[in-house]
Amino acid sequence: YGMPVMGSAFGVEDFGRAIAPGFYRDVGAKREEDAHLHTSAFQADSMVEEMFKFLQLSSCCFFSLSHGANDVANAVGPFASVWGIYSTGKVEKKAPVPIWILIYGGVALDIGLITMGHHIMAALGNRLTLTSPSRGFCIELGAMFTVMVASKVGIPVSTTHCISGATVAVGMCNGNMDAVNWRLFAVIFGGWIITCPAAAFVTGMLFWGVVSSPKPLPTNGFFTGSVPTIN
Repeated sequence: YGMPVMGSAFGVEDFGRAIAPGFYRDVGAKREEDAHLHTSAFQADSMVEEMFKFLQLSSCCFFSLSHGANDVANAVGPFASVWGIYSTGKVEKKAPVPIWILIYGGVALDIGLITMGHHIMAALGNRLTLTSPSRGFCIELGAMFTVMVASKVGIPVSTTHCISGATVAVGMCNGNMDAVNWRLFAVIFGGWIITCPAAAFVTGMLFWGVVSSPKPLPTNGFFTGSVPTIN
């Protein structure tokens, strides 16, 4: 009768689907509800698209570098500042960033990409407009230059915002406004507006809870273990 496969016996595939579902689905698959977008877009020759596959691979690598130079730095910078103040007890304008913080930022980025990144890939894959190797090359190259220039100047920007705008611009270059999913773009644009005050509110509430918690002061008996008396 044969031996059962170890992966299926221990549910390894089910565990993988739960942790990293993007590996088990075609995130860029075309959907029937987006067929009108694709028919309104310009279709390039298949040989041209084959040539651009290698070029898109190169632009993707460069775009990853720009992502680390800006987006990851946006998250690692505040964390490195907090760690520097905690470890030295001093507030300085410039401080060296430990290598383990950089590694932590890269690993955290990969975890988020593996677990939840397929949602963004699906939205920007073929739902916003028709995407092909030639279009992807232009999108990644334009967004990469924008992010790298912003990084050089010292302006924190979002690579997701840049590549979303680049995707819409490529869709508009078809000469037909029906080639862009404007409803999805409105949702994305609304998310840009909502996330800033939402993050500020959640962060403010968390910090308020921290500063309002009991503090170890020499006068409240925290260090000696005694309970202060109230007269």
